[in-house]
Amino acid sequence: MKHLPLTVPMAGTIILALSTSAIAQERIFEQPYWTKSPVIEVLGRAELEVPPNRASFSVEFRETSTSSDGAMQAAVQRARLAYDTVKKVAGDDARVTSSVSVEPFYKQYRDRNGDRIENDRADKVEGYAAKVSLRVTMLDVDKAGTARAAALALGPEQSSRMRIYLERTAEINRQAYGAAVKDAAKRAKASASATGAKLGHLMVLQEGNGPCLGRWTSQPGRARNAYSMARSAPMAAADAEITSARFKNGKTITITQADIEALNLPSDRVPQTVTARVCAVYAVSP
Repeated sequence: MKHLPLTVPMAGTIILALSTSAIAQERIFEQPYWTKSPVIEVLGRAELEVPPNRASFSVEFRETSTSSDGAMQAAVQRARLAYDTVKKVAGDDARVTSSVSVEPFYKQYRDRNGDRIENDRADKVEGYAAKVSLRVTMLDVDKAGTARAAALALGPEQSSRMRIYLERTAEINRQAYGAAVKDAAKRAKASASATGAKLGHLMVLQEGNGPCLGRWTSQPGRARNAYSMARSAPMAAADAEITSARFKNGKTITITQADIEALNLPSDRVPQTVTARVCAVYAVSP
């Protein structure tokens, strides 16, 4: 049997057939479900006011010395005492993180114009400045004012304002989502009643903004932060000693409950708004 060679036209025909088959497979579409029977699309909305559940602040302690080690130890000792004091009044409800840095400062001289200039040569180092920063995150907002006052009682060289805010937990998200779903169901009933239709079963429910019937995007709810100082927690006796430490220079620092109360400024907590959105499609019948 004689075999004929494959000609160019035949090859072109085979390639075209394969391409047509691939295109046919890619273009298989199902009929959209909302064209088969009447439906109602609704957007459920919810806005919940919940109390803030987090607070944060920071303090900074600075010390100088002729040696890097001396400046560092002095700053760390003050910061450690502040840490211990915060922990004694707030316990595990206070999460404290720290950072430390040290930099040299140089002898200064005046130029011909009388301006002070630092001589930043290595052999002209006059001393060292150490800085220890403590950032405190409070899990119990009611204790935030007391914790901050405890840190301020150590006399930091710098402190931030109290920030009170809402950290959205899984429970808060579920509450907002559940309220949005209930709102969607009520809107669907209202729509069916207004149009004289009979509301059927739920066909689609998605979290976020619609439309459910076509292209849609999902945007999580937002919490608008508010800032204020926390309410003070119950206090111990005013003369109660909280912490005490003796420094290398012979100075002893003692922090009492009265010292903390003097620096604790109470304030009401501002409710935070949590929003949620859902898109729902219900079947309806005449």
